Amino acid sequence: MARRRSEGGATIPTLPGELNGAHPIESATLQEVPTEQHLAQWLEARGVSTNGWGDGVTKSVGKLWKELKGSEAGLDVWRTAEGKSMVMRSTHVLRGKVCSQLSYERGVFLFNTWQQFADGRKRTRNGLLSEKLNTEEIPLEDHLHEVCKRAVEEEEMGFLIDTAFVISPTNPPPDFDPEYKCPLKVIDEKFVDYTIEVEESKSFPGLQTAYHLYTVDIICSGLPGVDFNTLEYNDPDDGAGKRKLKYVHAWNWLNWPTIQRYLFEGSQLKETKKKGAFTSPEALEIWLMQHSLSTERWGTEGFKSCAALLKEIENDESQLELWGRHDGVQLLMRVVHVLQLKVISDDPRLQNKFLLQTWSQSRDGRVRDVSRLMSKKLTCAQVPFDESRFNRAAETVVQSQINYLADVHFSLNPGRPPTTEDMNGDPEVDVLSTKLVGMHHDIEESPSFPGLHTMYHLYTMEVECSGLPHSDFTSVDFERNGGPFAYGWKWRTLPESLDILHSRAQALERQDNKRRRALQSQSLMVTDNVEHLERILGIAQRMAEESSTSSGSSAGVLGPSQDVSELVHGLAEAVASLRSVAESSRLEEQTCAGASLAESLPPAMLSKMASDTITTDSFFEEVMAKQRTETVGRSCTSSGGSRSMRATTSIRAWVPEASDIPEETLKH
Repeated sequence: MARRRSEGGATIPTLPGELNGAHPIESATLQEVPTEQHLAQWLEARGVSTNGWGDGVTKSVGKLWKELKGSEAGLDVWRTAEGKSMVMRSTHVLRGKVCSQLSYERGVFLFNTWQQFADGRKRTRNGLLSEKLNTEEIPLEDHLHEVCKRAVEEEEMGFLIDTAFVISPTNPPPDFDPEYKCPLKVIDEKFVDYTIEVEESKSFPGLQTAYHLYTVDIICSGLPGVDFNTLEYNDPDDGAGKRKLKYVHAWNWLNWPTIQRYLFEGSQLKETKKKGAFTSPEALEIWLMQHSLSTERWGTEGFKSCAALLKEIENDESQLELWGRHDGVQLLMRVVHVLQLKVISDDPRLQNKFLLQTWSQSRDGRVRDVSRLMSKKLTCAQVPFDESRFNRAAETVVQSQINYLADVHFSLNPGRPPTTEDMNGDPEVDVLSTKLVGMHHDIEESPSFPGLHTMYHLYTMEVECSGLPHSDFTSVDFERNGGPFAYGWKWRTLPESLDILHSRAQALERQDNKRRRALQSQSLMVTDNVEHLERILGIAQRMAEESSTSSGSSAGVLGPSQDVSELVHGLAEAVASLRSVAESSRLEEQTCAGASLAESLPPAMLSKMASDTITTDSFFEEVMAKQRTETVGRSCTSSGGSRSMRATTSIRAWVPEASDIPEETLKH
């Protein structure tokens, strides 16, 4: 939590929000609270009122005491970094992604869609297999197999029945069969994730609860290949030994993106990281790792570093948001606001054309194909944005990106990058008018920070300029960090732009298919090599045993026995390494074939995320109404009104097409 250590291969996360940096100073043990009356006094003495506990849907103090007695929960006093004391209940829950070996390789898992009580009542569940853990089973890594085996073979999935089974007046709950043997066997388990959610308990009002959530892939044999139901029974009654039906569970096979969509339903914004949230790039990296985001590739292969992301945050150009629910999946999101400009010219020869940036060259000489509008991340230091701020921002972007012009064949020399003295600033380029024509959003993995999902709020403006070249040209940007940068610009019509984007999309699709075929081939080769090595390892292990037996009393003498042992050790490491490569290939193949993040998010959650713009709720509607009024006025008083109306109509039709621009060419 506040400390960092491995929990089954996952870094223990910190407590969220104001609890970050808190530490326990006292625990409620059964020696201190031997009865529920003592527990009530213990809570009252530490500022937690139990008045009303047990009323309505809340639970009584006795229920909490039974949790402590049964090791189902812990109760501690925590001290925050500010010195404040807080009583916190802690529970630990396993979330199992149950699958067969084959379905695991395909990314398909079992999902509990509904439950039915013994009295016939039914409720929607939409969750993974869930198992409460005893405090004695923590750390989980020391008891992982036993816990997974109990959850699958003895509790929620212990009794398999047909998918058509439901309790009804003519179909009563079945009696417990002590002779039944569960056909499922847990053959492997893989630790996936560990998160902590903190919120006030609904069962015990006024008591903060930390939910420790452990997600594990549980690979089983004996699973049906079709959807099915299971029966879960209560523990035996005292003395009688009779077990009553607790639930009927319905299990459906679903791919992981679909399951994520259900698990995200009802998610809320848990935490926001803005300027001043991190003291250093190292602190930011630790926070990202605690939320299961690997930064191993950051700062290499042309990707940006943690320091670059921190600079963005400190410049109010982006912020980080953590979304989730206490029994769902956490989602870490970078939020960026981008201004994109459709630059047109007042030259009649360029009517119906706008500037499209086709390539970008960095200071080190690397060139990227982009095919995008002129764009720039906006700073959110002062919000909300109004029309005048958008206009000023548009003028600033134009002045910085096309103030220094060159011919279409110009490129940067990495050995001698140009300076402003080498270029002629072009004061003849003037902004004549600006107009906001659209707002939309997009969610994709950031091309600059791999693994980090980013929501782009995109604000599109039309900017009319004078003094621009009437042919294609290059510009040099000296104001962008890490510059200078060279940009290639072409005048294009809407149909031409759509053709370019269509061709680019086809090329990307061909590359993606080629990559997927290569991954499949690589995965098969690695799997074959693992099988061969495992056979060789088995032979070597038998040789080691025989060599050890024959060496007898020569235990301290170096010889063939030690050579064989070293061979066995080397082969075991090689097998483990190849297994890791095979697993990486499998996950990468699933990623290539999977749905986009936006498709995996529930509409309600996506709507909540998208609503956080830098404008007021009514801003865009007010601007559009103003523009319509001005257009109608011009059409009534000027013969040029029809041309203005046609231009406005063309722009409106064009705006939605901006979402067709590939994400890596539109944002950075």
